[in-house]
Amino acid sequence: MERMALTIFNEGQKGSTMHTEPASAAPPSGLALAFQPMIAAISGQPFAWAAIATVKGSGFAPVAAGLAAEARLRLEMARIAAAIAGAADAGLLDGEALLAVPVGAASGAPEALLAHLFRAAIAHRVPIGRIVVEIDADERGELALVAALAQACVDRGIAIAFDGFAVGPLAVRLLGRFTPRFVKLDAGLVRNIADSSSRRVIVEGVLRLARNMDVTLIANGVARREDLVLLCTMGIRHMQGDWIAPARSRPLPRAHLARREPRATVPQHRRLAAHQRIVTVRPAAPAALAQAL
Repeated sequence: MERMALTIFNEGQKGSTMHTEPASAAPPSGLALAFQPMIAAISGQPFAWAAIATVKGSGFAPVAAGLAAEARLRLEMARIAAAIAGAADAGLLDGEALLAVPVGAASGAPEALLAHLFRAAIAHRVPIGRIVVEIDADERGELALVAALAQACVDRGIAIAFDGFAVGPLAVRLLGRFTPRFVKLDAGLVRNIADSSSRRVIVEGVLRLARNMDVTLIANGVARREDLVLLCTMGIRHMQGDWIAPARSRPLPRAHLARREPRATVPQHRRLAAHQRIVTVRPAAPAALAQAL
């Protein structure tokens, strides 16, 4: 029986092969998965891990967009399986952190993709409550397809998150219809935000909306110290970005994994720890932090 073989790479390392469930045809070669932590600023530790896929070094989305429908669906399933298997194999779920698994809506097959996700979770003994389906809220997407995927997740009891949130019509409509576990700001809003008063106003508006909905807001793409200072001063407590912690196929040893509800009061990550020495942020009560996470 034919099986799909996925090769996971990291910089300077040779790939290791993982096997997933049987498939009728192999996906395009070169599918690689890495994991990037979403850092809770209070503890400086990961509260969730984002699975990031590439195909032969290129972004997953443009490669998938160029495939025929059947091949695209197979590639999406391969990404889901590799994300869950890779996270379980790396021990990222030994603590209480969440796993954000990206699932594309454009294939138009939400039921098939979520059934595949359930099978992969069962196969690797990952509780479905630890998985968050990350849905791209990019304005180039089709609202009907994105909403159908989000609704299918809700119907199945799977938590969702919106990625690439840029406050466009599609993103706003999605947020008006669904309550995600968290929302990740588009990197274009976050990058160099300290130099843009207009983007600060936009982000402040999204932050107020997220607080009213009890939704965690994540600043994705933080790349400078001054931006980190500003975002923390604004009240954003969750960060993601290569400058803070780059994506890796084997991110951390098992013993270093953080709990989902951080107990440490002093940041452990070097960049966030350095930030805490030079800026005073409003303290968050442990109960409120746990609720936000």
